[in-house]
Amino acid sequence: MKKQLIAVFTVLALFLSMGSFVLADQATDEMKKTVEKSLKKEHKDYNEGSLTLSEVQSFPNQDSELEASEVTVAIASYETVRDNIFYFDRVQFVFFNPDKNEVLAEAAVAKANPDILKYKKAYESQIGTHMDFIVITALLFLLIIVPMFILTVWEKRQYLTSKFKIENNLYDQTKLYR
Repeated sequence: MKKQLIAVFTVLALFLSMGSFVLADQATDEMKKTVEKSLKKEHKDYNEGSLTLSEVQSFPNQDSELEASEVTVAIASYETVRDNIFYFDRVQFVFFNPDKNEVLAEAAVAKANPDILKYKKAYESQIGTHMDFIVITALLFLLIIVPMFILTVWEKRQYLTSKFKIENNLYDQTKLYR
């Protein structure tokens, strides 16, 4: 009986601990579309379909100059691709006005709510840009390997005319000079 009671208590505690994850805000479709349009304007090399919004939270607006009832903050992860070679993974904060369906600048949200600053400090370690070095490393590797191949393998198999002419006595040399 005691083991069954502990098992039921453990399962109940497990379900209650997952409740906080289930109740988290989700990014709406309008928010995602608006943020994607904004990123397309900001980055000409934006990779479509790579946007993911995480850690979405809404904060009430306390700034009278900002025309919004609340400000939704999220972490946007997306990638940009230049020349089909240079891949950048970018992560940044996104501020959204759900009343007007527009992306807000960070300066406009600075006085909206002090909890936004706490949010930014909590997640600032995730923000930044990361470049994928696999393609660049492969190109640099080829820069070294191709000349080495030419010098070692390909050059030895080349037809040398002077060697052929000497072996077949085309220079009219006698065997005494060899």
